[in-house]
Amino acid sequence: MPAHSPHEPHDIAAAIAALVAPIFDVDAATLSPDTRLMADLPCESIDLLEIGAGLNRRFAIPVRDAAAFLTDLRIHVLEAERTGEAPETRLAREYPHLSDARVAEVLAAVRVPGAPPVLTIGDVAAYVAWSLTRNARR
Repeated sequence: MPAHSPHEPHDIAAAIAALVAPIFDVDAATLSPDTRLMADLPCESIDLLEIGAGLNRRFAIPVRDAAAFLTDLRIHVLEAERTGEAPETRLAREYPHLSDARVAEVLAAVRVPGAPPVLTIGDVAAYVAWSLTRNARR
């Protein structure tokens, strides 16, 4: 059996929960990969800057905010529809860290009028895992 890696998705999500918890004055144990940053926590765009800086410090990765935090999600969907590209294809290209199933969930949620932002701790963890893997190949 392979040795336990500190970069397994569960461990990354737990590290992100530990990073996020003090920002919102919550217990990290109450956070999960499914915790929605903007809907379940009082997260605002300024908080994403702090989280991004924390990710950079904790994992030593460059953080592209638009990818890590799905900030341009609705723009990508609208642009895909405008150009006749399948939105799923566009989102998979823009967010290579998200699984096909997660892309489908995100797309379904973004199509609901007035739906809150869909970004989860798990999405951020997926970005970190993807970035770590990508950096390891270099």
